[in-house]
Amino acid sequence: MKNSFIGIHLDFIGFSASLTCAIHCAFLPFLVSGLPIAGMGFLDQPWIEHSVIILSFILAVFSLSHGYKRHHNNPMPIVLVSIGFLIIGFGLLWSPENLESFITPIGAVLVGAAHYVNWLKIRSSDVDFPDCENQAH
Repeated sequence: MKNSFIGIHLDFIGFSASLTCAIHCAFLPFLVSGLPIAGMGFLDQPWIEHSVIILSFILAVFSLSHGYKRHHNNPMPIVLVSIGFLIIGFGLLWSPENLESFITPIGAVLVGAAHYVNWLKIRSSDVDFPDCENQAH
């Protein structure tokens, strides 16, 4: 279904993951103090955060490159996701710790916006391919 945002599965998953990341980054400082009490202290490990970022990056590259190559040839979603991941990387690796919870959600919102813009571009394109599950029926 070309008109349904949920019908384009990768962009919906990418958008949802980015929104979840933004919420996670914004509220994690408040929740970290309660994680050991809930038996979930392992969630505060850097390798978990790095793994989620890498997985999100792979999903974004796969999803956006498909839309770019097969539907719209518009670089805007790729530009947005690149800036978003650069901001996430900056927030995670180089910003002062007290600013990380402010900077990283901005990057996550840009990554989500990239998926949304990609969906809009696919929806407005006239190109349909038989191997795509998001074509108009």
